Amino acid sequence: MKIFLITDTHFGHDKMIEYCNRPKGFEQIILNNLSKTINSNDNLLIHLGDFCIGEDAKWHNIILSSLPCKKWLIRGNHDRKSNNWYFTHGWDFIAEQFLDTYFGKKILFSHTPQKDVGNFDLNIHGHFHNNLHRLLEGRYVIEGEKERNEIDLANLTPKHKLLAIENTNYQPVLLKSFL
Repeated sequence: MKIFLITDTHFGHDKMIEYCNRPKGFEQIILNNLSKTINSNDNLLIHLGDFCIGEDAKWHNIILSSLPCKKWLIRGNHDRKSNNWYFTHGWDFIAEQFLDTYFGKKILFSHTPQKDVGNFDLNIHGHFHNNLHRLLEGRYVIEGEKERNEIDLANLTPKHKLLAIENTNYQPVLLKSFL
């Protein structure tokens, strides 16, 4: 089984063009990349949160129905529907975070960086997009950005590894390669 990771797709969130310098039509780019990459029932896609913003049923139907794989959602700060809603719209597993061993490493998968959540070797997370360097320098450009991120930024250690879709050419990545 191949395990793929993706995060912060933000389908339907046009502000991502401004906030993260995404190209116009980024949703179609992501969909094309998912369709090219994940083409087997023997694949697992772990989405680290913030799947879409608005028109949830539409985006879930378009994207998830086209993927022949198991689909796990780690809830992000914009994934606020009930677990039952997500199950009925195509997800096979939903969690706030989960810890498991892959390739000899205890990996915590979450949307934001976590601390004091059991003993893990690595915490793979999303949330900061391609803006982590700017946030770490204290350069905030969006109203409320400092307040929304200061706790999560304080959790960062060398055990944390950011996955940002803007840095993967809007493609899912193999867990093994990402490690």
